[in-house]
Amino acid sequence: MHKGRCQCKSVCYEFGGSPLTCYACHCSDCQSATGSAFTLSMIVNQSDVSIIEGDVAVARFTHNGADIERHCCAMCGSALWFAGKDYPGILALKPGAFDDTTWFSPVAHLWVRSKQPWLVLDSSIKQFEKQPEMSELFGLWASLNTK
Repeated sequence: MHKGRCQCKSVCYEFGGSPLTCYACHCSDCQSATGSAFTLSMIVNQSDVSIIEGDVAVARFTHNGADIERHCCAMCGSALWFAGKDYPGILALKPGAFDDTTWFSPVAHLWVRSKQPWLVLDSSIKQFEKQPEMSELFGLWASLNTK
């Protein structure tokens, strides 16, 4: 069981499953949404996530024609996960919110054509110029985490 918390610690959740994949996205949308060079996303089954305490707010928006829900702390606004109607039962957790972040690492870097020029990436991690198929990211995770 892995616990995650928002920045102000008023929201705590548990993740009790196995990730489907984890990646770093360097697209300009993720950069502007986070105010950072990239964002981490861990794709998981929604049924494996439980809110232990705190109030989670939901902001709804449309991105590339898809309806997206950003789930965040109602107090501090820290992003906890994203969900979408096009992906029922699946969440994109923000794994930097886990209490312990040593148990996972991204299997790929996406949208590297938009990455910050000063950022040097580990060449042993798969890199994609744009968005790959999710099935490919799932396969990368499975091949690296079943050895």
